[in-house]
Amino acid sequence: MPAPGSLTLFAGDVHLRPGDAVAARRFFDFLESRRSLERVVLLGDFFDYWIGPRHLKGGDYGEALSRLRRLTRSGVAVDFIHGNRDYFVEESFERATGVRVVGAQASYRLGGRDVFCAHGDFIYNRNPKYTAYRRLMKFGAVRTAVLSIPAPVGKSLARGFRGVSRRTTPAYLWSDADLLKGAEPHFDRGVDVLICGHIHRPTHLHRERNGRRRDLYVVGDWDGTGDWVGFDGTSWSFTPGREL
Repeated sequence: MPAPGSLTLFAGDVHLRPGDAVAARRFFDFLESRRSLERVVLLGDFFDYWIGPRHLKGGDYGEALSRLRRLTRSGVAVDFIHGNRDYFVEESFERATGVRVVGAQASYRLGGRDVFCAHGDFIYNRNPKYTAYRRLMKFGAVRTAVLSIPAPVGKSLARGFRGVSRRTTPAYLWSDADLLKGAEPHFDRGVDVLICGHIHRPTHLHRERNGRRRDLYVVGDWDGTGDWVGFDGTSWSFTPGREL
């Protein structure tokens, strides 16, 4: 458990674009300005797309990779959860940056409460084609084949998949009731706090059940002052300066 005053910060959907060093600096300057920062949990889609180990070379994300190394070497723990844009981040990324790649989800115990984190693409998903595609990408042979594609082709395919996703994913306005319905299976298995992103709808909802409070935080996309959730060892916060 974090000591009182030490900050665990959750942020998602930063969507860093290749070559955009300005956006990377803005995000990491924000992190480094947080006092007593102990851990950062990146909730997926940190990169706008990631084609695998080959993205560690070249200058596409040079600023972000450099700043990640600086952050972890300063003693801040950084956990990376896969999003629907960067699920090819893996062990070579860990070795290069000092970041811990935790996969599709992560659990923490904070302030005596069970906290579950995920990107949100499998919690709030209205596109069955996407679900089928992600299942396909889990097969070792398919994954190896995709990662072996030359970098220029891989980048072109990644951009193409983004376009297909935008065209085939139906527009949907998530209501508070929808969000709580998606969170219920996690609350039912004992999760006290669910934190995710993906749908770019910053929201905090809570529900009392059997005398126990359950909280849902959905972070919005990062826009320079983007939404974040924090726990300082004593209390929770959501979005800079707004205490809950």
